[in-house]
Amino acid sequence: MKYLSRILVLVFLILSQIALGQGGPHAFYLTWMKDPTSTITIDWHSNEMEFETLKFRIKGSEKWNEFESTVLPFPFSDRLVHRVGIQGLEAETAYEIQFNGLDSIFYFRTLPATLNETSLKIAIGGDSMHQKEWLETTNRIAASYEPDFVIIGGDMAYENGAAENLQRIYDWFDAYTKTLVTEDNRILPCIVAIGNHEVVGGYYNKHEGYEQTDEYRYRLAPYFYSLFAFPGQPGYNVLDIGNYLSLIILDTEHSNPVLGEQTKWLEKTLEERRDVLHKIPIYHVPAYPSVRDYEGFTQSLVRENWPPVFEANGVRIAFENHDHAYKRTFPLKNMQLDQSGIVYVGDGAWGVDPRDIHSVFDTWYLKKAQKTRAFTILTLEGREFSLISIDGDGKVIDSFPESPLLVKTD
Repeated sequence: MKYLSRILVLVFLILSQIALGQGGPHAFYLTWMKDPTSTITIDWHSNEMEFETLKFRIKGSEKWNEFESTVLPFPFSDRLVHRVGIQGLEAETAYEIQFNGLDSIFYFRTLPATLNETSLKIAIGGDSMHQKEWLETTNRIAASYEPDFVIIGGDMAYENGAAENLQRIYDWFDAYTKTLVTEDNRILPCIVAIGNHEVVGGYYNKHEGYEQTDEYRYRLAPYFYSLFAFPGQPGYNVLDIGNYLSLIILDTEHSNPVLGEQTKWLEKTLEERRDVLHKIPIYHVPAYPSVRDYEGFTQSLVRENWPPVFEANGVRIAFENHDHAYKRTFPLKNMQLDQSGIVYVGDGAWGVDPRDIHSVFDTWYLKKAQKTRAFTILTLEGREFSLISIDGDGKVIDSFPESPLLVKTD
């Protein structure tokens, strides 16, 4: 049965690739700029300079509606970004879309208005593409869990904001188009954060004369600010989902300083959402690293400034990246173990070569760590959350609350 399943998945992927090659867009990408219970933002990449039409309807209905695209530049490329933003949708509803030049019909789902009678499932990771093959493998495994959407916490294509790396961003979107789609053609929307490999030089402070402006940030990270509608400028933002989830996307010194405007924004944003059931920060450089030096500059800067704000405003879990390994910390508060504290998960190993980790036994904050490619499936149910983490072979390597079969015994 296992081999039959693999053959069926391969056939599906081949058919998808054939369909996308028949005069349609080079790639597509779905995300949100506003509440995902009632909106969607749909991008596709084409060489057409004039607007194109997107067909759109409730799944299963007969009549198509048509939307004209806004045409935007694609950095260093003769391709263009075509974007359609749609509002006023029904929550927890499937909508079909058809791109110009394609016979295939895809669909997406708006998110539920509440978690009273349903749950929400999110695939989360970061550092996604050292090699396209690794990215595609993890994408397929993630899609097999049928999450509601995906979050990548920085270092998507490792293009470093450079024109000579254009093919890497082509490859990233090609992989998304062909592998972050379920077997029944549901496209998984994606949310991203900025990492060092989206930025020329990796960090804003390597640029003399840096200014905290839209124009300067675009110069530092042209692909990121052109091709990912959210978080948009200034590179950190909040996405509110109904009244039960706020995703806090942050920038760890890449195109914005941690100190100053960003941390003030974080304080205000979280204070205004103290009553939201789930408040989840996602960012690139970890406060509690599994690989890098705990006392490193950016790690220390993040740890000293953001966790106190998280703790004061009811955050219970945060997702970190950048280290190319898997980790989960003990609950932490005031930089010490505390059962009422925050669990930090991740360390960014979606599609990269994993690195050697700190000794779990000798690192006071690490509950679990492993040198492996991995991502996490986070499930929200009412006020509760749980997670499982899966390695590059599709094996569950961690869970929280912990499964007795996965509890560390050493």
